[in-house]
Amino acid sequence: MSSWEVFGYDAVKAGARAVVGRLNPVLLHFVENCVGCALCEVNCPYTPAGEEYGPVEKAEPLRKIVRGQVFLSARLLPQLFGAKLPRTAEELDRWAELAYRCTNCGLCYTTCPFGIHSGTMISHLRYFLLMSGRVPTLLKMMMDLEVSGNILSAEAFSRVWSELAEKLKGLGVTFDRKGAKYVYLPSLAEALITPGAIVGTAKILNKLGLDWTMPGKPLSVRAPIAGLVGDSEAVLEVTKRVVDYVAEVGASTVVLSDGGYPYRFFRFDAPALLGKPLGFEVVHIVELLHEALKKGGLNLKETDRKVTWHSPCQLGRMSGFIEEPVEVLSSASKNFVKLESHGLFSKCCGGGNGIACVVPPTLEMFEKLLGTRIPVSEREKAFLDKLYKDILVAGKAKVDEIKKSGAQIVVTACVGCVHTLNMTTKAHGVEVEIKTLPEFIADLLPG
Repeated sequence: MSSWEVFGYDAVKAGARAVVGRLNPVLLHFVENCVGCALCEVNCPYTPAGEEYGPVEKAEPLRKIVRGQVFLSARLLPQLFGAKLPRTAEELDRWAELAYRCTNCGLCYTTCPFGIHSGTMISHLRYFLLMSGRVPTLLKMMMDLEVSGNILSAEAFSRVWSELAEKLKGLGVTFDRKGAKYVYLPSLAEALITPGAIVGTAKILNKLGLDWTMPGKPLSVRAPIAGLVGDSEAVLEVTKRVVDYVAEVGASTVVLSDGGYPYRFFRFDAPALLGKPLGFEVVHIVELLHEALKKGGLNLKETDRKVTWHSPCQLGRMSGFIEEPVEVLSSASKNFVKLESHGLFSKCCGGGNGIACVVPPTLEMFEKLLGTRIPVSEREKAFLDKLYKDILVAGKAKVDEIKKSGAQIVVTACVGCVHTLNMTTKAHGVEVEIKTLPEFIADLLPG
């Protein structure tokens, strides 16, 4: 029986205790210092899908958990202080609905005058839901696969990676070569959804004349995917595996082409999790392109097609690479145009934080690839169907921006953004090509 068909109050209480065990001063600030001004709701991509999906409302379940476990007054008078835990499957489902309407885009954090990051709170709420039996089936499958380390255990995944590896060998790529200065770490998700990003990155690294290698097999599904449900123990296990591999190769720099959460995590969060420096630098391919452009070492052919840039939230807003991609693309297109919201408050695509990874079209994609049905209960199916409707609402503002720009090609640097934009532009009837940055640039490299 699916965990979505089960409700256990003992599991709920255990989940609440586990979450409170992670409480620290910063999280306590996020929980208790919100004044309810709702300024964050203006920028949240999911507010258009319902006022109840504003950041304040979505994070309220975590506040109920913390208050009920930490404050004596709330424990004595839970109804008065808003400290009630879910008592029914329906109440728990409602909390799951709220938690999976957050892309962790950082717009709430950027907007909030008190610096409250609702996305961080949602991560802890999702961990509670994981402990309570509410995690989407496909996401749980990918988490378990990544933790196992046997990423290519499914014949379909192995076939996709092998075909990609043959293309890379044709480009002269070497695998697992010790002593290389750079190691490129693509994921299984990129191989499945944006293989052009991997091939494009290989071409760029070769063109720049870098001493590089990459794993013969992917080290992750999309590390650390367990972070999407706040499972720090699983995240730590996968992180150690990646760090150990880089140390074994002896590389001083890791290159990533995925500018979603993997980049932000390995660049900024992983050292804190490990409690020590990684021992190597982490860069995104756009950094190498921008540096080469500034030094005059990158002369691209120009396209006449109208091109725009969709900034991944984790690469742009949360990591600070806002203008660098624009400068690279401006050198590659005579008709580059910025989207209206370009900058710190760039609109989110609506599919981040694992949302686009679990909706019905993605489930169907994996079922077709694997050649088997992925069992989902009726309760979870209802949850996923509603989530898909809401992602189309949440993503419409970005699609409208793209349509207004008149761009023929949207370039981005996040596998999740590519997947989401392909869904939302199609659903809203906007015909546009979605390409990754390395894929687009590789086509314009001089011969």
